[in-house]
Amino acid sequence: MYRRLFRFEIKVALSISLILVCAAGARSIAHEPRIEYVDLRSSRLSLVRVPAGIFKMGTNQVITTSQGWDNEVERPTHEVRITKDFWMGRFPVTQGQWQEVMGNNPSYCRDAGPDAPVGQVSWNDSQAFIAKLNSQQTRWTVRLPTEAEWEYACRGNTTEETYGRLDEIAWYGGNNTHSTHPVGQKLPNSFGLYDMLGNVWQWCQDWFGSYTGASLIDPQGPATGEKRVMRGGCWYCDAIHCRAARRNRDPQDHLSRSIGFRIVAIARTETPTR
Repeated sequence: MYRRLFRFEIKVALSISLILVCAAGARSIAHEPRIEYVDLRSSRLSLVRVPAGIFKMGTNQVITTSQGWDNEVERPTHEVRITKDFWMGRFPVTQGQWQEVMGNNPSYCRDAGPDAPVGQVSWNDSQAFIAKLNSQQTRWTVRLPTEAEWEYACRGNTTEETYGRLDEIAWYGGNNTHSTHPVGQKLPNSFGLYDMLGNVWQWCQDWFGSYTGASLIDPQGPATGEKRVMRGGCWYCDAIHCRAARRNRDPQDHLSRSIGFRIVAIARTETPTR
């Protein structure tokens, strides 16, 4: 009797162990991002699939600094629906990738190396890169993310302003060494995206416009404007500027050592966003 009971207990223990192993494997697979690539001349630009979803865009925080800056343009919060999955650059475009496509390197922080984000590019410069890259593609149409796509992707299914402790996910004023850093050294968000905050500001496709509080579906910003949106903060920004809801804007010919970009890629069988 005791032997039968012992054998039964062993079988139960083995069954439970097997269930736990399978469950752990399923969780691992569920959190593993789907990866694709845009081919460059001799290397590839890594993409992560971002699933469609709904989120609250903007913030309820009221922030004013001693220098007179406030975050009024981040309010009010409003519901946004992203109706289709999309592919986004796993990292900001790097100096090496820019060099490969454009044949030069405009970055201020060149000493950071080819795996650091390209910087000192205007919105117009990003469009020149995108146009040249698109001329070489047969599978993808590449563009900048819309502002809503960028914030949705940055949040990574969280409702917080950052997708983790800032020191663990971003190069910013609190931990930088007076330069940009190679991409992918900090932790990614749940979508598998790196360096969404800090390192370099990232241009978005949209003209800048005020929020109204209305619920929106796949918003693309105003039809016209004077300044383009950028997001994410940079390597010398204070923590207050490295948040998912933080909005910055500049004329589309403006360039700075702290501004770069990442791409969104749409399969050529789909209709690209303007």
